[in-house]
Amino acid sequence: MNGFATVCSRIGRLCFRPGCYGIALVVLIAAGALMFRLHRLELRPFHVDEGVQAVKAGELYDSGHYQYNPFEFHGPSLYYFTLPVLKLSGAKSFAATRDADFRVVPVLFGVGLILLLLPLRRDLGSVAMLTAAVLTAVSPAMVFFSRYYIQEMLLVFFAALAWCALWRYFRSRRRRWIVLLGLALGLMYATKETSVIFYGAMAVAYSGLVLRRRHRDGRPLWNPQRQHACMLLSSFFAHARGPLDSLLAFRHYFDRSAGDGSAALHQHPWYYYLQMLIYTHDAPGPWWSEGLILVLAAVGLITSVRGQAPAITQPCTQPTAWAIDPDLAFFLAVYTICMTLVYAIIPYKTPWNMLGFLHGLILMAGIGAAALLHRLPRFGARAVLVSVLLLAAGQLAAQAWRANFRFCADPRNPYVYAHSVPDVIRLSRRIHEIAALHADGPSMPIHVITPDYWPLPYYLRQLKRIGYWSEIPTSPDAPVIVASAAMQEPLEPLLKDHYHTAYYGLRPGVLLVLNIRQDLWDRYLMEK
Repeated sequence: MNGFATVCSRIGRLCFRPGCYGIALVVLIAAGALMFRLHRLELRPFHVDEGVQAVKAGELYDSGHYQYNPFEFHGPSLYYFTLPVLKLSGAKSFAATRDADFRVVPVLFGVGLILLLLPLRRDLGSVAMLTAAVLTAVSPAMVFFSRYYIQEMLLVFFAALAWCALWRYFRSRRRRWIVLLGLALGLMYATKETSVIFYGAMAVAYSGLVLRRRHRDGRPLWNPQRQHACMLLSSFFAHARGPLDSLLAFRHYFDRSAGDGSAALHQHPWYYYLQMLIYTHDAPGPWWSEGLILVLAAVGLITSVRGQAPAITQPCTQPTAWAIDPDLAFFLAVYTICMTLVYAIIPYKTPWNMLGFLHGLILMAGIGAAALLHRLPRFGARAVLVSVLLLAAGQLAAQAWRANFRFCADPRNPYVYAHSVPDVIRLSRRIHEIAALHADGPSMPIHVITPDYWPLPYYLRQLKRIGYWSEIPTSPDAPVIVASAAMQEPLEPLLKDHYHTAYYGLRPGVLLVLNIRQDLWDRYLMEK
């Protein structure tokens, strides 16, 4: 028995060694996360926001032109990082692209979050690093929104890159880290306006870190003669008002965050995100919980703030697997607390907005796991805890699989938010089938008469003559008409031709009516 324990202990030391073994394991975890995220990327229909972002990226791909809109769509980094992927896909135009061509972009940045742990391996410790890598790889929210073509995963990645650079500068004072910090902050700014929340959290955490060090060194907490550098944040746009508009946009997004106008639909109580992560169950569906992350994160936060994490007590070339730099633990704890509080206070809430502080919680969970394992006195107790943690992580992976492949568009999935139903794919397929029978082919006229039609412009991108109306036009007839259920009754008396009608869902609570001119429908039945 002692021999078996010795062998297991040696294997554990090899796995958690901060050198090549730890690096290899993180790379292996990242590779597994990549395969998990790439699997069946086209299974879930595009969300409204995904459709909008894909159309904007497609316009840039076809025209080479981009113009910032201060009221919608956020920044351009998502579109510009999509361009090389579309080039490599072989698509000659936006019309020739596939769903996966767009979604692979957030996939790569989501996996990149795991690889960003490598520069911190000596300061974070192998146990915390590997725990955070595994939890990032299997967290249902992280997996789900890594397969979501919106800006959030890019924002979280650039934020992690920024605070990594800030931390390295704090330790080394080398200018190259300031350059990287400026680049990361600029990319955040060019990604999404909510980057200011991340800026504030980083500023508070870094200020606390500086005060903590000055207090520890016995120096005055405030030095009025000390000058601090100010980073220049910039991003490039194709029109002269771009930078100005990016600043003016904050007024609009502040109004939205306060729940004004249409944003009132997205107002939720302060505990919305935490409730989602702790436990969600919409009978008769399955239950969902990322409680493992929250419990470990609570331990990590307490030990980090109180300075009780297994710390590096002196400079060394080969830190132990448990060793965590107490300054880094404190910085990440303050950063995570600030992010969590701000997003709890803001009334405007959507599930993907929690990724910023969820990533911080995952890092704190890694520190929490290291603290728990370090305090257990015997190998047997550690082995039991590791087994429990692995089983719990396996359960998270099972939830992630369920969320992405069984309930990927089901409202019982807590990460599915005002999502398009599979009917939207069937609707677009039927319209394409009818267009193939029409004399004009892709140029067949199509009238879409509804104020709520996204993501149809994405799914109908191969068709060239589509008009969109929020009210019934004076001449509504066309070979194919898509109307909202509410507009169908007043529309019918205005139609001169006879139509076959069928009903399709767009998303929960939104029903569309497909009107196909009778002669085309008869031909379709004959061809079928």
